[in-house]
Amino acid sequence: MSSAPFSLNRLRRPFCSRTTSIAARPPPGGNEAGSWRTAGGSYDASVPDNNPITYTSVTTLTGLADFRVQVDVNEVDDGGIWLRSSFNGGSISGVLLVTGGNNGNADTLYWHTVVNGAFSAPTATSFLPGLQGSDISLTVDVIGDDYSASIDGNPGATTTLTTNLFATGAAGLYDFSPISGAASPRGQTFDNFSISTIAVPEPLTGAMLLSGLAGLIAIRRRT
Repeated sequence: MSSAPFSLNRLRRPFCSRTTSIAARPPPGGNEAGSWRTAGGSYDASVPDNNPITYTSVTTLTGLADFRVQVDVNEVDDGGIWLRSSFNGGSISGVLLVTGGNNGNADTLYWHTVVNGAFSAPTATSFLPGLQGSDISLTVDVIGDDYSASIDGNPGATTTLTTNLFATGAAGLYDFSPISGAASPRGQTFDNFSISTIAVPEPLTGAMLLSGLAGLIAIRRRT
């Protein structure tokens, strides 16, 4: 990616790390809506819109639960990442993390929950001066009901969301960058998209805990 001025001024509480294993590294090639294209090593919609909503997903991974998405976003404008989503013939549901936003006039990251194509109000907006037009590396972690986004390898979360609306789903991309359909300049584009599964350790059950305590008491009695 080419460099552009950008300064991340605020970081929130770090998100808990987990052991990860790479599940897939393709561009999201479902191309369900928006006539997505690959050119010059990056990916965008040739017909960017939010009515109908643009959507392209990794169709081989439709039941993601706990996972990480990493993607480079070039020339941030108005687009985003779909999480635990489903296309449903265009009646899309899922969580959407928006990069930029407001038709390319906002320096923000924020979330929508989308149910059957209906968007919630923007949630947990993070204001990041200088974001528009910048090139960023975005990491999004999804564990349980918690969603967390961070930028450029910073260890803290830039914005977080908690919702129990969607247990599983697909990951993909959204593009509403006003000039994305042009040949040059293309507006916001994406590359180096990857998905990693996240192995969350099972919590100790009450029986296991009691068994461990009983064993510890027995050892102490023998000593």
